[in-house]
Formats: sequence, structure tokens, C-alpha cells
Amino acid sequence: MPPAPSGAVLRVLRKAIKRDVTLIRWCDDGTPETLSTSLLAVERTGMVISRPESTNRIRSGESLELVVQGGGGRFRGRVHCLGMSEQPSGGSRPIPTVRLSIPSRLQGGERRQSHRVSVGFDLAPTGQLRDPETGAFWLADIIDISMEGMQLRSRDDSPGIQPGEILWLETELPSPVGVLDCPVRIVNARKDGRSDRHVLGIVLVEPVRELAEFIRKAEIRRAARLRNS
Repeated sequence: MPPAPSGAVLRVLRKAIKRDVTLIRWCDDGTPETLSTSLLAVERTGMVISRPESTNRIRSGESLELVVQGGGGRFRGRVHCLGMSEQPSGGSRPIPTVRLSIPSRLQGGERRQSHRVSVGFDLAPTGQLRDPETGAFWLADIIDISMEGMQLRSRDDSPGIQPGEILWLETELPSPVGVLDCPVRIVNARKDGRSDRHVLGIVLVEPVRELAEFIRKAEIRRAARLRNS
């Protein structure tokens, strides 16, 4: 049995209900086929999408890739077709649907393409990453911040955090953000080159709107510092 989906995965999917999503399937010759559809419902045991055109080629049990838009950009997750069904439309004809499994994890994000602002030079904020399932936690220094995520430096040597993991970040930032306690996804982890501490790239699973003003103020402070140096 695949691992149960985390609460963060379910939150991303539920935010995408009634929005357009994309399914990618692989044809018999290995070429990918992209299908456009809409996400209609999400439960812990499965989700329902409107049946896209050419769905007659999708087989029950077939492995597919689901692409959704969420906090931090586009996320991808592996799913399986659980079968075809129908859903009442409120009219004379029901809506043809497909039932899919829930991905155990989501990957992706667009942090590399987003503008980052360094915060270590004046704020030196710290945070705590924790695994809500095991209770394990790690302290980290925040190096830079973007609207989609952050770059951290672990305080522990060899923390053992792996890309793809979904953890919770707790930190306190100046106004207008304040206390953050939110799910994040680890997109990369590497040694910082000077010690056994690791640099971690994380993507916010859920958007934090107050970060836009926080980043603007940080840029103003950084520009003033450079002018006066």
C-alpha cells in the first residue's frame, strides 16, 4: 500500500477544487499525452476529475501524473486511475468523471524563477523545521526569502532532511508577516561547503500574501545599507 497522503498534500489539492488541472499519461510507445480537465472533489481516499476528451484510452489502474497550481507554483504528483464514474450535474445529463488516487507527495514549485531577497545581513532570522508525524525538529538560519519559499542553513550537522519531504516551518518575521507556522516542501539539500551543516531550499505549500510587503521593505533596507557603506 502507498503511504497515506500528508495533510499538506490534501490542502494543496483542496485549494485546486473547481480549477483546471492537467493529467499526463504515457502512450504505449512511451510518448507523453497531456489531457486538460477540472478537479471536482478531494477526499482522503481519492479525488474526482471531470472526464477529459480521449479518456477512453485511460485504463483502470494506469499510472498518471497530475499537475496542479498551488502555493509555490506548479506541483506534480503520481496518481492511479481508480475507474470511471458519473456525477449529477443539476441538469438532464450527468457529468462523466474519473476517480483518481491521492498522490502521497507533491513535487515541483517555481522558486528558482522567483525574486529572492537576502535577509541574513540585517535580520538574521531563525526558524524550526519539524516533522509532525515523528516529532523530530531541526533549527535553521534563514538566508533569503522569496514569495514562493526560502533558503535555510541548518544548525545541525548532517540533519538527514531529504528533497521531497513535507515538513512544518515555524519562524517569526517582522511586520507585516509575524509568526509563520506553515507546511513547506524540501526541494534541495546540500552541504554548505564549509562544514557538515546543510543549505536547504524550501517551497511554501500555501501562499503567504504578507510576504510581498515584507520583501519590499527588506529590499529598501538593503538598498539603504549599500548606499551608506
